[in-house]
Amino acid sequence: MKSWKLKSKMMVIFAVFTLTFATIGLYTLFTVHSQVIVTAHQKLKGDLAMTKAMLNEKYPGEWSLRGDKLFKGETQMNDNFVMIDKIGEATGDNVTIFQRDTRIATNVKNQSGGRATGTKAADNIIDSVLKKGEKYIGKAQVVGVWNQTAYEPIMNAQREIIGMVFVGVPNTHYDGVIKSISLKVGICGFFGFIIVFGLGYFLYYSVVSPISKVISGLSESAEQAAVVSGEVSTSAEQLAEGAGHQASSLEETAASLNEMSSMTANNANSANHAKKMMDEAKHVVDKVSNHMEDMRDAIANITKSNQETNKIIKTIDEIAFQTNLLALNAAVEAARAGEVGAGFAVVADEVRNLAMRASEAAKNTTHLIENTIKAVEHGDALTKSTQDAFRENMEILEKIGQVVDEIASASKEQADGIRGINVAISEIDRVTQDSANNAEQSKVASDKMNDQVENLRNHVAALANVIGSRG
Repeated sequence: MKSWKLKSKMMVIFAVFTLTFATIGLYTLFTVHSQVIVTAHQKLKGDLAMTKAMLNEKYPGEWSLRGDKLFKGETQMNDNFVMIDKIGEATGDNVTIFQRDTRIATNVKNQSGGRATGTKAADNIIDSVLKKGEKYIGKAQVVGVWNQTAYEPIMNAQREIIGMVFVGVPNTHYDGVIKSISLKVGICGFFGFIIVFGLGYFLYYSVVSPISKVISGLSESAEQAAVVSGEVSTSAEQLAEGAGHQASSLEETAASLNEMSSMTANNANSANHAKKMMDEAKHVVDKVSNHMEDMRDAIANITKSNQETNKIIKTIDEIAFQTNLLALNAAVEAARAGEVGAGFAVVADEVRNLAMRASEAAKNTTHLIENTIKAVEHGDALTKSTQDAFRENMEILEKIGQVVDEIASASKEQADGIRGINVAISEIDRVTQDSANNAEQSKVASDKMNDQVENLRNHVAALANVIGSRG
């Protein structure tokens, strides 16, 4: 089969198509025949129901036998052709009423053209309808002519079968319909055969030459595609190697930047910690400075109190001096008084002694207070110096805090910058990795393209062999 030329294959296809078309035609005819019969049976069922309804409406009452006559209600049905003809005209069917197995009212004609009253039903109808009491829908002979028929038993009030109702259509009517459809299918098949044959002839002589040209073009394109695919494969391989080396370098750079970023972050954290400690030290120094200021105020108050005390002691010394003078005067006056003033002299002497002792004590207290004042003034000077030193320390701490703030801010900015560079490096690394993957995929795709080009060559060669071309 592979060595056959296009002409042989097209002849085989034409024969297969013709056989298939014939099979479809026969199947269509069979299906149409079956559907026509099924449709006829459905119509006959409806016509039979309509016949019964029209009879019941025209002649109400039960079916009965009276002697040798069949009645519907009070109407004798023997040779009663009025409703039979009317139903026949309405349905286009043959209509018959049987008394038992004999036709007593019918529009069916015998060979001489008269009504076929007195004729008998077919044996199979008698067996199915009269004996078994079943409806019959199907093909049956009616006065020697095949019909599509519908029979139903007639029963009296006691449910005894006393006759039959029949509607039917001669098969010649349906045979004509089927023959008409068969003729149309045959004509369509003939013209379809002519069209297919013409199309086959046209396709053979109008397609082979263009296909030969296409094969030639495909062969040249396949060769060019093979060359280009090889070049793409080589470039993709080189690109993949370069991307791999670049990816390795970027990974090392990213690792170094990560380490630098970690160190910068640690420096920033240390600077922030130092800033917090400087803030705490500044707070402590500020607190101590405030305490020194309070101490200086307290020393000033002590100095002021000592000065007031010194004034009081001077007053006491002056009182003692006046008391001593008074005691001396009292002693002089006591001496002048003689024995009467002897006791007063003793008291005056004691008062003088007390005044002298008070004066001595006031001098000693004054000396101590003067020493205390000197010590307090010295302490005040030291406090002032210490306060100045703490103030200078505060200024230094503020400067150090500013420097630490600048270090922390610079470290944070540096960490942010390194982080941004690291993100950029990561993005470059991702792009490089994607480039490497794409290059690898390009190489794989190029290899697949080479395989497809080879397959294309084989297909072109096979197609050229089919149509007998040398493409």
